[in-house]
Amino acid sequence: MKKNNIISIIKDYMIITIGVILVAFGIQYFYAPNEIAGGGLSGLALVISNYIPVLSVGTIIFLGNLILFTISFILVGGDFGMKTIYASFALSAIMDFMEKIMHSHALTTNLFLAVISGTIVIAAGIGITFAINASTGGTDILAKILNKYSTINLGISLLIVDLFVVICGALTFGLDKGMYSLLAVIMNGLVVDRVIIYIENKQKQKANLESKKELVS
Repeated sequence: MKKNNIISIIKDYMIITIGVILVAFGIQYFYAPNEIAGGGLSGLALVISNYIPVLSVGTIIFLGNLILFTISFILVGGDFGMKTIYASFALSAIMDFMEKIMHSHALTTNLFLAVISGTIVIAAGIGITFAINASTGGTDILAKILNKYSTINLGISLLIVDLFVVICGALTFGLDKGMYSLLAVIMNGLVVDRVIIYIENKQKQKANLESKKELVS
């Protein structure tokens, strides 16, 4: 393996780690303490943890991801699969660290502010991982598969997949919080798309600049 390839791989995993930290922070400091099931496996984990409190949200996410890893390898590809395995394990570990060691708590109890703030942070993290051809696992894998085998963009794919989780959250935590969860899911899809577009445009600009430098030299 060439030195440039190794550096590129390390850089990708460092960027994925930043994305994962953002997702974990948004869940543990905005969503979880306010019982906002904002879609995804993390939202479903909040619902399950409510009925089985002995299982932490991080542990449920870890167990759920085990079921979906094989699907990602077969239908999306090895590179996506390996990066997703890393991201999902890291997400579970970081969430458990924040919950059990840092004793994470709600930064705000205002549900509207929690949804807005949490969704921006989480969506930014998801967008970063998607842009590096990875995901944080869970239903993000299903969204990636839907995106790959259809003309639906990633943001809308996430919205479609997450609606089921929103319904479960509404039945578990009440209609009020269900409506906030729906708002979170819609915002998440929109912000994820914008983050991906921004990163892809930056990558294109960088590639074009490097091409011009090579032509000049």
